Amino acid sequence: MRSKEEILDQADLILRLDWACVNARVKNEVAPGGLNSSVVYERHYALNWLIKYLNQDWDNVSTDT
Repeated sequence: MRSKEEILDQADLILRLDWACVNARVKNEVAPGGLNSSVVYERHYALNWLIKYLNQDWDNVSTDT
């Protein structure tokens, strides 16, 4: 099992990586570091659900960037 701190650190990291992917898409650039924006988004979604971001249900989890 992961500690609460590890999970929150990963949630923070994935938020930043998702932001980088969104920023690249807006600028019509390639995502940095070879990131796959779809994978980053899905991980962001799952981590937000796991940490109960805004107490949202699985079907309504937001991935604000």
